[in-house]
Amino acid sequence: MLSRYWLIALAGVVALIAVPLFLSTEEEQILEQLERIRSLAEITSAENGIQQLSRTREIARQFSAHTVFDLTSAGYGITEIPSRQELEQKILSGRNRIIALELSLDEPVVHIEGDTARVRVRGTALGSIRGEQGQFLDIHTIEVLLGKEDGDWRVSGATHLRDERQP
Repeated sequence: MLSRYWLIALAGVVALIAVPLFLSTEEEQILEQLERIRSLAEITSAENGIQQLSRTREIARQFSAHTVFDLTSAGYGITEIPSRQELEQKILSGRNRIIALELSLDEPVVHIEGDTARVRVRGTALGSIRGEQGQFLDIHTIEVLLGKEDGDWRVSGATHLRDERQP
């Protein structure tokens, strides 16, 4: 009789220890979301129109319906995008101009406050633009803003903080 209770107790302890290992923390979910976007945004080979549209829609689904991008410190002002459809159009327009794109997100620092989060990250983009010689390299520190919608984290905007290539 004692061994049955011991096994039940042991199973309970193992379950309590194992459950956190299988469940992602909010921070891990946010970082996985940003990694998903980074991976989808990369262009490693030529895409046909259907592939381009499919990836564009998948990227846009990772964002809130309404997004705001503060690029004032980069000299571009504030861009407000009121719908996912308009976001898709902007993403597709950019992808049409880019031949190749490699992205990295380095040194992320996540701050969570309830159903909102901020991630400060240094992003690097190396790529080629259609019709232009050579490659471009951009390195910027940004703060990505996220909100929780129906249990999932969605990007609601970003703020440009610093061009890392400028003194």
